[in-house]
Order: sequence, then structure tokens, then C-alpha cells
Amino acid sequence: MARVQVLMTLRGLVSVVILLWTATPMEGGDVHVTCVFSEDCGLPCSFLPGSEEVIHWMKPEDKDLTVHSYYYSTDQLKEQSQHFRGRTALSNDQIPKGNASLLLRGITLQDQGRYKCYTSTIKGNMESFINIAVEAPVRLVNIQLSDDIITCSSTGIYPEPKLTWSTDPPSDLSFDPETIQNSTSIRVDDQGLYNITSTKQFSRNQTNICTVTSGTIERTATLKQQDPVQGSPSSEVSIPCSISQSDLLNFELTWTFNQIVTILTSTSTNGTAQMYVVDKWKEQVQNLSDSGSLQLHKLTMVHQGTYSCELSTARDTHLILTYLQITPDKLSDVSDGLSPGSITGIIIAAVIIAAVICYLLRGFLAKYKSNMAI
Repeated sequence: MARVQVLMTLRGLVSVVILLWTATPMEGGDVHVTCVFSEDCGLPCSFLPGSEEVIHWMKPEDKDLTVHSYYYSTDQLKEQSQHFRGRTALSNDQIPKGNASLLLRGITLQDQGRYKCYTSTIKGNMESFINIAVEAPVRLVNIQLSDDIITCSSTGIYPEPKLTWSTDPPSDLSFDPETIQNSTSIRVDDQGLYNITSTKQFSRNQTNICTVTSGTIERTATLKQQDPVQGSPSSEVSIPCSISQSDLLNFELTWTFNQIVTILTSTSTNGTAQMYVVDKWKEQVQNLSDSGSLQLHKLTMVHQGTYSCELSTARDTHLILTYLQITPDKLSDVSDGLSPGSITGIIIAAVIIAAVICYLLRGFLAKYKSNMAI
């Protein structure tokens, strides 16, 4: 029995010597992979198929930190770094075919860097290196108008973004770079992602454009104010919101009142549209046209205000503001916009005024009769 163990040990040592002697690094330079923050990412690694596979994924920059290990035909995770626990996986059915690619789940900024894939079989050893870069692309740019000041913002971005302002048509007065820099602030959240905010004076009679760029990804938000629309309780009113033909397949459209109260939302996915109208506005919303225009009826004075059409696509956000002015048809229409309490108060006040007038008239007549008698 002891002799058998000695022979097996010697055989193993010979195998190790042969493997070390035949080690050949993979030709070519490092492989560069860009991963998206919080999503899963695949790190490629291939080798010559052979039996007795050994796979070690390591991070050389962090003192050969163990990312994932595989040998004896199973995953070996006792030495795995805590940072990667529960986040790595090999395609075990693909290993006999020479595929040692690693799936890394829930990418974080700490995952950036250089990784080494070491593989060993009875046919030899191989090493390859993969460089991971992490991006959190700009997904949405928000734009708002308040007291003639436009605020543009975007959150959860990496690498550090840049924000630029422009107008359409182009403004005659060029923006002062120092002014723009002073109005823009960038903060880093607890995950290491960037939040950017910028403000500027609203340019009337122009489309105000805010562009946020990070890496190769660029997203834009536009804001413009249309001419006011006139309406009355007895009329139907159409508030325009133009949707370009390129946006008709996939978009999200939201109509709001005074930039706070949601009226309706409409989404289109591959040309299939769905619309939801808030209960409080179902009586007023008559229709939503194919171009996105909002058609209203049965209006009262409380519906006078600013209507916002916000159109969001995969690349851009467009905000169009329109002021609706309600002109009453007759006096009774004014009361439509008043609460029951207000109407009761007006009636009581009218009765009091009438009583005072009657009292004064009675006193005046009594005095008049007294003077006539004299």
C-alpha cells in the first residue's frame, strides 16, 4: 500500500514538472472589456482542451487576489476574496471545450482593473490578461423651469460627466465659460457615481438645450415655451406637443399641470401605445392626438395654468411648456371655478350688503318725511 502511494506521488511530481516545462503564455496583448455598472459582465478566457483542468482567476494588482478557482472538476471557493463571494460563475459544461470565461455579477467600480486567467491541463499551462473598465452611462437628463431659471441635472454617471448649454436657433450672445462653470456642480455619491446639476437664465423664443456627456455616451434635454393658448368652458382646446416621426416607435410621453400634477402618461414600445389618464382628469381629457397634442374640454377657471408635455426617448428628453388662459363664457362660468364654500360666502355677503342698504334707505326716508312735515 505504501509503495502504491509513493508511485502515485512520483507520478504527480513528474506531471507537474512536465506542465511547468510546457507552459506557454497566450499570444497577443491584454483583452479590454467594458462593463456596465450594476449589470453582469463576461470576462473571456479560452485554452487548449485537455483533462485535469485547473482554472484560476486572479487580480494581480491586488496581490493576486483570488477571484475564482476550479480544479478536481469542481469550483473551489474557500480562498475566494470576500468581495467576489456569490458574484462569480464559470460555465462548467463549457470547460471541457476549452472555455474558462468568467461571469461577474453586479459590477461595481471596485471591479475595475487587470485580471489574470490561468489555465492548466495535461497539455500545458496558459495565461491571459483582461482589463475591465466600468461605465455608468448617462441614461436620463432632467430639465425644469422655475422663475425664468432652467435647471438641468443627471445622476448615477461614471466616468465624470460634462454638461454643456446651447440654444436653437443659436444665441447671438455666446455663453461665458466662467459663468457656466460657476453654475454647474458635480457631486459623488456613496457608490462613487457622479451627479451633475447646472442652471442658467431661460432664453425666450428659443429652444434651450442641455447636453450631458460621459465617455462615448451623450444624452440631451430640451426646453421651450410655446405661445399661450386661449380657451373657454364651452370650447374644446388643443395644446400642441410635436413628436417627430423618429420618436414614434419607442417613447414615453407625460402631460402635467403646473409642472406638478400628472394628467396622463402614454408609452409606445415598437409602435404599440398604451395610455393612462389620472382619475381627476378623465372628465377633461378628450383625446391624445397621434402627434402628442392634448385635447381638453369641460374646462373651468381652475384649469387655467401651465401645461407641460415631456417626451422621453432612449436618447433625448423634450419639455414643452404652454400656458392655457381660460376666458369665461358668462358669469355663471366664473362660479364653476369656485368652491361651494366660496359661493356661500358670496351669497351671505350680498345679503348683508342688501340689508345695510335697506336700513340706510329706511332711515333716509324717515328723515325725509320728518323734514316735510315741518
